[in-house]
Amino acid sequence: MKLFQVILFYFLTQIVFGQNPYYYNIDRTNGLPSNSVYDIFQDSKGFMWFATGKGLCRYDGNVFKTYTSDSQTSKSGSCIREDSFGRIWYCNFDGYLYYVENGELKSLSQKESRGYIKYSIIQDKLFLMQLNGVIVYDLKSLKPIYFYPLTDINIRSTYSVGSKFYIIGEYIYEIDYPKKIKKHELSDDFKKTLEVPIVQVIKDELFIVSKYSNYYYTYKENKLTRKEFSNSFDFIQNVALIDNAPWLCTPNGIIKYENNKATSYFSEYNVSYIFKDKQQNYWISTLNNGLLFIQDFKNNFIPLDPKPTIFSPYNDQLLIGTENDLIYGLQLNDLSIKTVYKNNSNHPINQIIGNEKSQNIYFTSSKFKILDKKNTITKEWSTAVKDIKKIDNTYYAVAASGVCGLFKVGNQKSKWDAIFKKHYNVPNGFNESSIFRLNGKSTAFNSENNCIYYATNMGLKFVNLNDVNELKFQNKPLFITNLQSYKNVVYALSTSEELYKIDANNKITKVSIFEEHLKERFTKFKIQENSIFLFTTNGIIEYNLINNKYRKILPLTSDLEVTDVAVIKNEIYFATSKGIIVKNKFKNKEFAKPELIINEIKVNNVLQNENNLSNLEYNQNNITVNFSVLSFNPNEKNSVLYKINDGNWNRLEINNRNLILSSVSPGDYKLYLKIDANYETPIQQINFKINKPFWLNTFFLIYLGLIIIALAYTFYKYQIQKIEKKNQLLLDKVNLEKNLNQSKLKAIKSQMNPHFFYNALNTIQSFILTNDKKQAVSYLSKFSTLTRTILEMSEKENITLSEEIKTLGLYLDIEKARFDEDFSYEINIGYGIDIENIKIPSMLLQPYVENAVKHGLLHKKGEKKLTIDFERIFDSLKIIIDDNGIGRQKSAELKAIKNKDHLSFATEAMQNRIELLNQYKQQNIAINFEDKLNKNGQSSGTKVIIEIPITY
Repeated sequence: MKLFQVILFYFLTQIVFGQNPYYYNIDRTNGLPSNSVYDIFQDSKGFMWFATGKGLCRYDGNVFKTYTSDSQTSKSGSCIREDSFGRIWYCNFDGYLYYVENGELKSLSQKESRGYIKYSIIQDKLFLMQLNGVIVYDLKSLKPIYFYPLTDINIRSTYSVGSKFYIIGEYIYEIDYPKKIKKHELSDDFKKTLEVPIVQVIKDELFIVSKYSNYYYTYKENKLTRKEFSNSFDFIQNVALIDNAPWLCTPNGIIKYENNKATSYFSEYNVSYIFKDKQQNYWISTLNNGLLFIQDFKNNFIPLDPKPTIFSPYNDQLLIGTENDLIYGLQLNDLSIKTVYKNNSNHPINQIIGNEKSQNIYFTSSKFKILDKKNTITKEWSTAVKDIKKIDNTYYAVAASGVCGLFKVGNQKSKWDAIFKKHYNVPNGFNESSIFRLNGKSTAFNSENNCIYYATNMGLKFVNLNDVNELKFQNKPLFITNLQSYKNVVYALSTSEELYKIDANNKITKVSIFEEHLKERFTKFKIQENSIFLFTTNGIIEYNLINNKYRKILPLTSDLEVTDVAVIKNEIYFATSKGIIVKNKFKNKEFAKPELIINEIKVNNVLQNENNLSNLEYNQNNITVNFSVLSFNPNEKNSVLYKINDGNWNRLEINNRNLILSSVSPGDYKLYLKIDANYETPIQQINFKINKPFWLNTFFLIYLGLIIIALAYTFYKYQIQKIEKKNQLLLDKVNLEKNLNQSKLKAIKSQMNPHFFYNALNTIQSFILTNDKKQAVSYLSKFSTLTRTILEMSEKENITLSEEIKTLGLYLDIEKARFDEDFSYEINIGYGIDIENIKIPSMLLQPYVENAVKHGLLHKKGEKKLTIDFERIFDSLKIIIDDNGIGRQKSAELKAIKNKDHLSFATEAMQNRIELLNQYKQQNIAINFEDKLNKNGQSSGTKVIIEIPITY
């Protein structure tokens, strides 16, 4: 309580308007969705969150990501919080809560809204003020678990301390879940003066400020104490607590209380909040100018117009040359600005140096000029002096257009007098001597070897007390733009932005240490005390020549350019395009190093928890890793390296924040990511395993191998059986051919059996005895033709149908001679039968014809008739051998009587032959026997039906 009284006592008496620190403005041009910002928050990972007029957004120092939803009643809001589950919450000004989860903005289930009143998150519970009371939500399930009825219609504010939730209305209501509500009395004065209270907790005491009055209260141990501001405020928008000190945020800047002093900053901005992040950066939100980012509140910023171009320490001030032929003097004791010289030429001052002994200032604008202690121009020289460096109290080294030499400023005796006299020019109002008639760009003096160096358009020249010459590197001229001396060496920057070092022996070596550590080129450098300041595109780097350490001392942006730097005592001064930035040399804050954050991992475009990556299926092989590089150093770009297992590091494009691995093969993987920097950075590791498809698993392969072996064995057995079958078929074929030939011989035998020959010869003999020569000759001719035909047919497998018919005709004619006139035969050929080309197996029909004659007609009394019909049915040839003999049954009975052991040789042989033909030739020869019966049921003959596939 005493602390607040002391602070406010000083505040009541005086407000000091402090020097604003340098800040970086972040607005819509940098990607901020809106220049109206109401709240600031940093989550547990380090991301910055902003509640803006266009919704909630996240910032990693490079990219803004805005979260919106179609379900939002409005986007503007405030009160950003994070729960224990990593969700980010905020409340819109309609009083509805939203949270970010898995990259999406979702809404909390609310039946109603009381308008914008701050909610609180206490451990795993959320407390939300509604129309008729307070709802307590369980943050794990996001379900209401308790309701505290409250009928107070004058609810003004809420806040939480520890495990307790407080509500300010007609009373101060205290909720310590799950206990009942407690009420604490409020004075009428409190209710009257603090219509809209803003509450902050400082240590164990509440600091309660009204938005509209000049009163504030402290609250401790259920006791309210009223205090009053002597200064009036139109409106207090917010109160922030930083380092246990309150900051008032107003439409006219912020007021900080520290060390018993109230200090006002940024009075030109309408400030809604101020926040200090984990990296000790300050963020200020405004209602119309976006964000102000301050890396160090201890630095000072002095706006200056016109733009400063060059520095030179002089007495107790810092001379500042500007771009409009104006010289300022920055007073080092109070950082006030005084005008030293002003001209209307608008020509930039490119070189300036002050001589404390003569109290003269030498500078170059449109001309080289000398300014005396009364700030009056005493001399002018129409030469563009690019650089001037002190040698001793008498001479300065000068590098100018067309002249490189010495400039005399005093009358003391100097070791350089001889050189000056030797090259002394015709008097033109200046005491200069031209050692080189070249275009000079820069100069430096090494007191160790008494050598002056000049960077010219013709290379690097030098002069000492004894010699004038040129220095070369590897026998090649050096074209230098900037020369700076440090102790016994001189550093030189070439036009190709290479840095060289020249020692006291004039030995030149290339300085490569910067290339090894810097990720970008530098176009300018300056040596101050024991440090080299390197001017790069993204910032000013300080390299300490004593301890060989680097540090980025000032980040740069596109609208911030640094033209010069000076170190005086404990302060570093930067000449920038916006003014002068002053930093303490020893208290200068180290900028936080960038941090790599893994945001999400997707497998086949499906969000996955990192703990679920150890058992991926074989087709879950498209991995996308989204990450961020947290770095709030302005204009700092960081690329990311990655490698898989023990492979080489690969660099992603500098703005790429997605690592995509496509069609990854099955296996165990370790994915490593790190920031590409000139120092060791933490490595992020992601482990994942893609299982082999089941057909590549060991057990499956063993099973498959067994199946293959079984199939191979089965195939082997099949092939063996096939070979055996083939061999058997070959053997069967041989046997078939053998049997077929045997059957053919049998057929021949049936044709030419002894009885047939005896009968034929007896018939011929009877014709001879009866002196019937004509019949004998005819019969003998037919017999010999038949015999020859049978022998010829025995050489053929198939014969034409005409040959078969001819043979049958010969045979029947011979047999007919044995009978009386009662035997006749017919051979009928049906329509469409090509007897000349259709072929049938040789000697196939004759045995059946013989059976019909021999066993059917021979024993018949009366007319004996044999008919042979040839018919075509589709692709088959149907042959019908029809006799009107005694029939098969009667014939069998007669044969049984005559000879019990006799078998029909022709019938059995032909049946075997047909079976062999069907098997060997793959033909389908069918034979059917039909017994004919008369009306009385007695046998009237036999019909043999033979069907043969037509072949040609």
